[in-house]
Order: sequence, then structure tokens, then C-alpha cells
Amino acid sequence: MIAPMISMLVFLLLHFCVCALFFVLIQRPFFIVYNRSSEKEPLTVHNILSIQWHGLYTDVKVAAYMTIPALLVTWIYAHVPAFNAAMVIIICDILIALPVALIAIADTILYKFWQYKIEASVLQYLRSLKGAFASVSATFIVVGFSVVGVVAALLAAALSLLVCQFQVLTIAPAALPWWGHIVTVIVAISIGALMFVVIRGLHIRPDTPVYSYFSNDQFLNHCAVNPVYNFIYSLHIKDDYKNQFQEYDPQWCAQHFEGLFPTKGTPRIQLLNTQRPNIVVVVWESLCAYFMESLGGKHNVLPNMDRLANEGVLFTNCYASSFRTDRGLVAILSGYPGQPTTSVILHTKKLPNLPALPRKLRDVAGYETMAVHGGELKIFHKADYYWASGHDRLVEEKDFPSDAPRTRWGVHDGIVFDWLADDIIDKTRQGTSPWFTTMQTLSSHEPFTVPYNRIADNAIDNAFAYTDDAFGHFIQRLKDSDAWKDLLVIVVGDHGVNTDLVSDDTRNSHQPLLLLGGAVRQPMKIDTIVSQSDIAATLLGQMGISHEEFLFSRDVLADTYTYPFALHTYNNAFMFRDETGVTHYDNVSQRVLDGPDPKREETAKVILQTLYTDLSKR
Repeated sequence: MIAPMISMLVFLLLHFCVCALFFVLIQRPFFIVYNRSSEKEPLTVHNILSIQWHGLYTDVKVAAYMTIPALLVTWIYAHVPAFNAAMVIIICDILIALPVALIAIADTILYKFWQYKIEASVLQYLRSLKGAFASVSATFIVVGFSVVGVVAALLAAALSLLVCQFQVLTIAPAALPWWGHIVTVIVAISIGALMFVVIRGLHIRPDTPVYSYFSNDQFLNHCAVNPVYNFIYSLHIKDDYKNQFQEYDPQWCAQHFEGLFPTKGTPRIQLLNTQRPNIVVVVWESLCAYFMESLGGKHNVLPNMDRLANEGVLFTNCYASSFRTDRGLVAILSGYPGQPTTSVILHTKKLPNLPALPRKLRDVAGYETMAVHGGELKIFHKADYYWASGHDRLVEEKDFPSDAPRTRWGVHDGIVFDWLADDIIDKTRQGTSPWFTTMQTLSSHEPFTVPYNRIADNAIDNAFAYTDDAFGHFIQRLKDSDAWKDLLVIVVGDHGVNTDLVSDDTRNSHQPLLLLGGAVRQPMKIDTIVSQSDIAATLLGQMGISHEEFLFSRDVLADTYTYPFALHTYNNAFMFRDETGVTHYDNVSQRVLDGPDPKREETAKVILQTLYTDLSKR
């Protein structure tokens, strides 16, 4: 009995080692090579060895997960040798290899776009497969799934060869004596307990991906963290709002939060000619200061925006609340900051409980409300949010002609802007007023395929130039119509282009906020620091409408706005800016990445604690 038991123990140990080596020898090198361009500094041998050494901490945890089925099968086989244990283990390993390979390859590919490790929020894309694959070509999809198949086959083959080397799994062992059953139970429990310790760790609290972090360079940390472990870990932390970011005593936190977001005040500047303008909010995909010359960005990418900036009210220091569209929409329309570990838009039962600008204008001032998007609105619960936030009509891709030119995300911006201009002009002719429309663009999103070719050598710049051209025609049509007189057009990005968050804020958080139209009293530039989430309260303040329910939105033109700051969150991290500087902080490793300052760090944490407490009650 002893020899077969030892053989099974050796098999389990080798199975564990093969699983761990898969990440060391295949997954991690592939991730590093594929995403090498994300690291601006040269990768040294020391860096690579450090990545592998610290990565083992999460590799062994995943290897333990992957070995548990083999442990259970061998233990059952030792007691009831009435089945082909080798075949059962091989089937289990194949079923494990497929999702492991899928997560590993998806993490590698998506990192170029998202700049963070794969986590559970990616599952939301499966709600619409069209949206999930809209940014990539059919060839890219085929190649991607082919790579997944090859990697899964390699892992499954390695484990299958290992299984075949142990005849004890194919030849039924002799019947165990009564004490042999007791010994195998003790051994199995001991191995299981050891695996539990490996997975959980010996710390007071369970281990997290942070234990693979070792550097101030986030790319090196992300190379080290096992993607499967990061994904598994993220599955169980997203909905625990009230227990996240609870660093301070609640009473102390409430006292320090008071005054950061004043809900009352009197505007010191009046921007509008009328308190009841017709309003269009243009949420421009990925718009940021990087592309706008008048904000220190590139030359001649957005010539219409640069020209129009001199005709309207330009906020030169506006910053995005977060890094994705689902967060950006809620920040703009509800004045609700983006969350670093979740997105409230995904939890539809909370959406009606959020404050909302269109709903407020509809219910208080009688506005007709509508949302327009050339894409599919069920992606990322956008339709749910638009309805809940008070839009009485939704116009999306299916409402445009089937032969309308489109990209994978939907109908091109030029078509949508033309439709919207027609709608606005028709409303004016019919005497429909007041009304509020949210228009969300899409053409300046990867794959950046547009019917335009002014900047032929740069697809990204050209896509932004296309939307700028379409927007310029849209504004000119409205200027030439009677609709212009009482019109207010608010232009803002949903987020930046999501590149290195520490090195270049103009790409990620700094974005234009421009007010245009005949309802604007006079052109001006406002240089104070403001957030994307301040749009709702500031507009309501200009319209003489209370905004007390917008707890995280400030009227930046009011006499109560005495501490200008902006909080930008991204994947479990934040960037806090005030007039003294900028602090970047990683919540996972609990360390400052750049710009250490105790006051800025403390203020941001107070806001996050208050935000998550509020979120848990919505």
C-alpha cells in the first residue's frame, strides 16, 4: 500500500509543479514580450528575474487550485478503484486548461488597451458579444482564439503526459486494509490543508495580488501578478462596497468630507443668456487634451474644437472622473465619481437611486429628454442607465438605416451628428422647448476605422480628426438655423485614451470642457481645476435649480467653491490633483506611485470612503 501512495504523492507534486511552470515558462514570457512597448525603461535581467521570483507567489496559488481536482480523483480512486483514474484526471485537466489559457491570452492582449490585469469586470462584455469584439477584426479574433487553443493544448498535453507516466493511476491497487483507509484520509486532508494554506496564505487576512508587487513600476508588478489569480480574486471583492476603502473612523471621515462638495451656493459668474436653454451634451469618445492644441496638445488634429474654443466657454483644467465610458457617463450625468473597483452602472437596481441631470430637468423644469448613440446601447448597461437617469427616448444603432456607413461599434459619428442636427432643427420648427439630449460618439474608439483620411499616417489622430470634422459641420448647421439662439452645447470626453497614467495626464484625465451656442453670454476661459463630475451641479446652478441631491458634484462657479480639486480613479488606484500638485496612489499595494503629499492622499481616501459608503446604501 505504501508504494502506490508514495507514487500518487509524487504525481500530485509533479502535477502542481507543471501547473506552476506553465506560468513561469509560457504565460509570463509571452505577456512580457507582447506588451514590451508598455514599458518605457529597458528591461534588465534583474527585472526579469524579479518578475519571475515575485510572480511565483501567485503562480503557486493557481497551481494549487489546478491540482485540487487531481487530488480528489486520486483520493477517491484509492478507496474505490472502480474507474479509470488516469482518464478522469486527463479530462479534468483539459477542462481546466481551456479557461486558464483563455484568461492568460485575454490578459495579454487586453493589457495593451486597458493597462491593467484582467479582472471580473470583463465578464460584462459577454452581455453583448458584438460589443466585446467590436474593436478588433475577424482575423484578430481568429488568431486570438487559435492561440488560446494552442496554449490550452500545450498545457493539457504536458499534464496528460505526466498522468500517463504513473501506472498506479491505471492499474487498480490492492484493496486497502481498514487502517489504510484511515491513513489515506489523513494524508488527503493534510495535502488539502497544505493547499488551502498555499492559496490563502498565512497572514491574518487572506492574500491578495499585492503580494506579487515589488516595484514602483506598475508594468513590472503587472508582469508578476498571475492573471488567473487576479481574475479569481476579483470575483469576490466587487460587491462588498461598505467594507471597501474604510480606512478612517466614520465620524472623523464625515467631518473631513464636509465642505469638500458644497451643495449650495450663489454663482459668481453668469454664463448663459437664459435659464432654460435647449441642451445637447456631447459625450465624445476618449476626448482628451492630448489632441487639442489650445490645451497644449497636438497641432491640427481638432481644428474645429480649437477654433470653437475661442467662441464659447472653455474650462482649461477639467479632469475626467475615471478611465472608462461606463464610469464617465455616470460622472457627467449623475455627478457621481467613478469607482476604482467597480462600476455602479453594472448594478441596475442602484441606478434609479442615483441623482441624474436629465431626470432633474425633466421633473423640475419640464424638459423633453433623449439619448442618442450610433452604437448598441445594451453594452455595459448603457440603456438601463439612460432610462434610469431620465431619458424618455433612446435612439441607437438599430434606429438608423441598415445601409448607413458604420464601424464595428456602430454608425459613424458623421451620420449621427447629421441626424441630431435634423432633429434639433425640426424641434425648433415645431416649437418644441425646452429639451435635453445626450449624444454619445463612437468613431474615436479602436479600431479607429473612419470614412476620412486627412491624417493618413496616424489612424488614431485621423479618427479624432474625423469626429472633429463631423462636429464642426454639426455646429455650423445649427449656427445657420433658428435653433442656435437658445441652444447650449456642452462638449466633454468620457475618458482619456488610457495609456501610462503616471507619465502623461493629457492622455488620460485632462480633457476639454466646452460650452457653445447662442445661449452662451460671451466667450471666456476658466482656468480653475474642475472635475467631469461637476458638470451637473454647475449647470443646475446656472439655471437656478437646486442640486442638493448631487452629493459629489460641485457648482464650480459658486461662491462656495473654495477648494478646487479633481479626483481621477482607475483600476484600484487614484490620481488626486489640487493647486499644490498631483498624487498618484495604488490602492492594491497601498503606496504612492508619484507626487507624495499627506493632505492630497488623505483627502482622496476620505472621498473614496464616503463614496463607497454612499454606494452601499443606494
